[in-house]
Amino acid sequence: MNRQDRDINEPSHASPGDAVNLPGASRKRWSRGGRWLLAAFLVLMLLGPAAASVTFHAPSGQPVTAAADDGATLGPSDSMQLSARERLLRLADTITATPADTARGYAYHHQRRWILDTTGRRDGRGPTRPPGWREHTPAVLAVDIRRWEANNGSGRDITVEVGPDYTLTGADPHHRSTNAEFTRGRTTASRYPAGHQRSIIAGPPAADPDQLARQLAFDPLPDGPPATLRAVDELFTSFYVDLPVRKAALRVLADVNPISYRPGVTDRLGRTGVAVTHTSNRVTHALLFDPATGLLLASEQRSVGAHEYLDVPPGLVRTYTLFLTQTRRPGLR
Repeated sequence: MNRQDRDINEPSHASPGDAVNLPGASRKRWSRGGRWLLAAFLVLMLLGPAAASVTFHAPSGQPVTAAADDGATLGPSDSMQLSARERLLRLADTITATPADTARGYAYHHQRRWILDTTGRRDGRGPTRPPGWREHTPAVLAVDIRRWEANNGSGRDITVEVGPDYTLTGADPHHRSTNAEFTRGRTTASRYPAGHQRSIIAGPPAADPDQLARQLAFDPLPDGPPATLRAVDELFTSFYVDLPVRKAALRVLADVNPISYRPGVTDRLGRTGVAVTHTSNRVTHALLFDPATGLLLASEQRSVGAHEYLDVPPGLVRTYTLFLTQTRRPGLR
């Protein structure tokens, strides 16, 4: 059974120190001797900008080199440097089907999401605030969602909400998720009638890249590449994305410029994938894909430096979504 076709109900046993965190938390390794630094400097002066690169290390210990400026990457087994576009197109051509691609029934999603925000202002309205609640304070809210949805929009979901967490643990780039994190949350269950539409993406997703790109262009104020990455995130959040559409989504991302492609990156469960990233306006947007199936494992928005309006440490994760399970189920359980 494909690992995406079953719930992940056990905590990850991988150590945070064993893997690179999304998106590209590996540190640059610098030469310790002055002679090495001088030699490297001379090489760069001779070869020019094309030689400038940052070396990341996959969990296997094999180096993966990513070009610093244009996002081109060189995988451990490649004999020549390929651009991020070429790597994405190659990935689209090689990903394989899962049993859910041909199954019938409810689209089933199990997702976890962490959001860095403020608790807002106490105004006497709305639900009772949890103990320790403080107004206008940075905090992380976390939610675990299990959702069943039929083709006609009917279905149900079970949501577990946790927080606000003023320690900001869920915004730590090295945070790892376990079931224990959600055992004491507030649980709600909802049912939806036929005709319910939860996504801003209209109609079933298209398998043609040009048509899919038009469906994903729903942002009324697009901000360039980040809008496309957020739209692909919404696609996998709201639909079971079968193989032809997964291929099309990767081809849509291949047309994003500039964009980076980084293999050997891990998510908050310790699963390893390939990260597609773009950085602008002090935020890195990242999507992490399973290199075998093309299913989305995680998405992230992380601050680069200080946050614009929250008084929090620099470099924290603003939003993070784990896609634990994406499959189809015959019934509402």
